[in-house]
Amino acid sequence: MTQTNFQIRLMELPDAAQLAAYYERNREYHREWSPLAPEEFYTQEFQDAKFLEYLALNAQGIAYKFGIFIGDMLIGIINLNAVERGVFQNGRFGYSIDADYAGKGITTAALRIAIDFAFAALDLHRLEASIMPRNVRSQRVLEKCGFTKFGFSPKYLFINGQWEDHDNYMILRKDRE
Repeated sequence: MTQTNFQIRLMELPDAAQLAAYYERNREYHREWSPLAPEEFYTQEFQDAKFLEYLALNAQGIAYKFGIFIGDMLIGIINLNAVERGVFQNGRFGYSIDADYAGKGITTAALRIAIDFAFAALDLHRLEASIMPRNVRSQRVLEKCGFTKFGFSPKYLFINGQWEDHDNYMILRKDRE
C-alpha cells in the first residue's frame, strides 16, 4: 500500500467549487455506499448552497468538513457531524475518497489527522462511525485508526435506494492517549 502525499484541512467556501466535480467524478464509484442524489446534487450551484448550510453548522460547532487534497485537487472528504456537547462530547465521522486514490492509505492517514483534531482541538470524548457490513475497505480504515465495533443497527440508513444495515464503530479519546 503506497501513500501519496496529500494535505488535509478544513474546507472553506472557495473549495465548494470542487465539490460538484468530486461528486460527479465519483458518481458511480460512490453509488453503492451513498444515498440516491437528485441530478442537481452534481452541480456547483447545489454544492454552493449546501456549503453555506455547512458553514452555519460549523459556526455552531456542530459540523466540520475536511478536504483531502493533492495539489489543488480535492480527492477526498471527511465529515465530522452531529457534534454533541454536554455530558456526551461525541461526534460522528463519514468519509469518502476518489476512486483513483482508493487503496493507497490516504483515507486512513487523513482520518487519523481528523481524529486528532476532534480529540485535541474540540476536546471530544468519543467518536463514532457507521458502515455497511459489506464495506470491508471502510471497516479496515476504522480498525487501523483504532475504532472498535460496538453494535449493529438494522435498516439504519437509506442508501442507494434501500434501507441498509450498518455496523457501529467507536473510539474514545483515552484510547489515543
